[in-house]
Amino acid sequence: MEGGPADRPPCHNRMTTTSRLADLAEIQPGYLTRKPVKPRADGTHHLLQIRDFNPDRSAVTPGELIRFTPDSLSPLQPLLPGDVVFLARGARNFACAPADLPVPTVAASYFFVIHPGAQVFPGYLAWCLNQPATLRAIARSATSGAHMPVVRRADIESVEIPVPSLSVQNTIIELDNLMREEQSLLRELSRKQNELISTVCMTVALSDGGTGAHP
Repeated sequence: MEGGPADRPPCHNRMTTTSRLADLAEIQPGYLTRKPVKPRADGTHHLLQIRDFNPDRSAVTPGELIRFTPDSLSPLQPLLPGDVVFLARGARNFACAPADLPVPTVAASYFFVIHPGAQVFPGYLAWCLNQPATLRAIARSATSGAHMPVVRRADIESVEIPVPSLSVQNTIIELDNLMREEQSLLRELSRKQNELISTVCMTVALSDGGTGAHP
């Protein structure tokens, strides 16, 4: 039986062609090593981890990345401008096109590093991968690892990505950025309102001259 609207690829319409992600980008694993990464102040590389992303996982705080010196036996795939990272482990997968990372930076092993081709903008590709229907489809294909779901490389390579014109992609990126800015402002407004209400309530409580006894 054909799936409902919620299970259909996002941002798809009859005039837009779709392509497998593997045909639009090169996909590589993150930094793989059998040894634990040991932070070093004089390390030669930076390591991008989940903890380095902001709460909505749309950007990275570059100054928080740890420095380390990679194992010489482990292959390296330093992140390049325009790369997209995709979290391949756990129940909350996400994609992000991080900007302004220190050089050189490598992504942790639980990420896939995606190098988009000329047909798609990084920000648009991350937006498509973050669409709820796409994430649900990826989650359904994930395997069960030792402690959490794991997305295989073949699973993400087979994701169908709508490929509109670059101008449409850019418009989508701009709208998505505006939405995120609005959400950030609303969260900050809510925080300030809560602080104000708490302050007013405390002022009333401290200034009340009653005895506190019930009627």
